[in-house]
Amino acid sequence: MGESGEWKVLADGGDSGAVVLAVDFDTTGRPEARFSDLVANLTTDLTIWESIPPAVEAAAEWSGKEYIDHWARKVAQERPEVRAVMGYCAGSVFAATLAERIAELQSSEPLLLLFDPEITVAQTLLWQFQKIVGFMSSVLPAEDIEAARDAGRRCYEQTPQVGPLKQGLTRLVREVGEPAFTRAGLDHTRREELFDAFGSFMGYLAAAGDLDPFERWRSATAISSSSPASGLNGIRAAGVGADQVSVGRELTFDVEHATMLADKEIAATVSDLLHT
Repeated sequence: MGESGEWKVLADGGDSGAVVLAVDFDTTGRPEARFSDLVANLTTDLTIWESIPPAVEAAAEWSGKEYIDHWARKVAQERPEVRAVMGYCAGSVFAATLAERIAELQSSEPLLLLFDPEITVAQTLLWQFQKIVGFMSSVLPAEDIEAARDAGRRCYEQTPQVGPLKQGLTRLVREVGEPAFTRAGLDHTRREELFDAFGSFMGYLAAAGDLDPFERWRSATAISSSSPASGLNGIRAAGVGADQVSVGRELTFDVEHATMLADKEIAATVSDLLHT
């Protein structure tokens, strides 16, 4: 398996020439299943590339278009036949725009597959902040955790725009996390890695908020988990953006969001879709 600055190869299809692109934010220690888990269960001879996020400094500042330019560069240079573009969560937003870009480079439209597609709104960033604060509950007193959550809510109320909110919540995570991770025995290098990962992820989410995936989603196939707060289920439940979201086809599986990419039934369905 190889790796470039934009993509890592999850599966090498040899001489077939056809490529599937998978867009996700994959980091060390991630609790959810990955596209590599999906690929391990696929029955296909296609080459599969997974997106690599930009460097930390770029991730903090790049727009959605700059992310797409980053990932499209290698595709434009090598011109493989892109059979499909897949996206997981917010990666589904990037996948839609990337599929549109690729359609301009080749004669056929790539299949667009979305796994629990999600859009970025201010609530998305607040939820991710609350999630990481929750991870600190084993090393911080309950009153400190609640104070951090209150601070996050105030930041959300005061700066509901995605860009400023991203910056404010990233600062808050460092303020809360520094004593928590020190208490947990993590050295400076490891603490910085965790803060960088969170900052990069928040930048990734905010950049997705720059893009409009809705037209392309209308011709996509969405694969939904049974988790009520994830993907299309979460969008419908929250009502935020639900009036805009429509997909060409939705396939629902009785599987949790966090494990869906490792589910063998989903993998079998994806294998069929890739060879339809």
